[in-house]
Amino acid sequence: MLNDNLTSDFLYDNLPGGFISYQPGGKILRVNETLSKWLCLSIEEIYQLNFRSILNKASGLYYSMVTDPLLNLQSTVNEISLTFKSSQGEFDALLNAVSYKDDQGNLFLINATVQKITDRKSYELALLLEKKHADEERRKFEFLSNTVPNQIWNIALDGECIYINKKVRDYFGEQPMSFYTDFGGIAAADRERCQSTWQRCLETGKRFEEEVRLIGVSKKEEWFFICIEPYLNRQGYIESWFGSGTNIHKQKTLQIANYSSFKLSLSSAKKTLDENRQLFINMALNHSHMVRKPLANALGLLQLLEDEDLPETSKHLFNMLQLSIQELDEMIKIASNPLRTQTN
Repeated sequence: MLNDNLTSDFLYDNLPGGFISYQPGGKILRVNETLSKWLCLSIEEIYQLNFRSILNKASGLYYSMVTDPLLNLQSTVNEISLTFKSSQGEFDALLNAVSYKDDQGNLFLINATVQKITDRKSYELALLLEKKHADEERRKFEFLSNTVPNQIWNIALDGECIYINKKVRDYFGEQPMSFYTDFGGIAAADRERCQSTWQRCLETGKRFEEEVRLIGVSKKEEWFFICIEPYLNRQGYIESWFGSGTNIHKQKTLQIANYSSFKLSLSSAKKTLDENRQLFINMALNHSHMVRKPLANALGLLQLLEDEDLPETSKHLFNMLQLSIQELDEMIKIASNPLRTQTN
């Protein structure tokens, strides 16, 4: 038994959703207080209206062309989005309706619930606007990335390539995304090194920088400077990676040519130094022989003088001369021995 204050009419009128019963032609037979409040009309005023008249123009047309035929074909329709009119403005709602037919199969009654979805519509509109904004930002990024002279690509957090700009497509031709994820465009000589470096960057979050050779549709190797930067979100976590490739083939080729030329110059200079060094050694040896001859004569004379009976004053001078000649002989030996060793 219901409480005296909880009659069926009370419950019907105060349910959180709108209820309405009407004939196929649109004559309203019953409506609850909830829907009456949403329409800002009294129940008596609503009874004087046609169901289609409480819909805005677009929803009234949609109901006549779509919903009404469906109710004739099937007994129920669910979650039909309609816009209702009220004196305080329009509001969006979902209509769920059940149709009833008599014994002859003629439709004679429609019972419907109306669920107001203004908040949901606002939420959906906000999502739609956010999506449009995101799409616009994406189009701007793609436009900008296609105008710069560099190759540009975007890599997901797991290392999978998810975007390439026009410069990349033009250089490598039509390729699947896995081609770029697997470093397919890098020359075999550089690929393993790059994959190893890139794996460390994924693990540590550090910037990737390498000079590598790429092979495009021309089938020729060209030097590129590859840089891949981690993109951090507001929380400081890596969200994705952005990469760029700059063609440095001319500069790198010139650098290699200059290095080869410099290396050749060093080799030539070394050869010249070696030749001059040998010439110096030969000259030193020749001069050594020239000095040794008179020195040998002087040493021989000293030996002869040692046997002579010299005065005391002469002996002192003789000793000084002998010491000087011996020192000179020792110096010549020291100087000539390394030269002889290097010559041998």
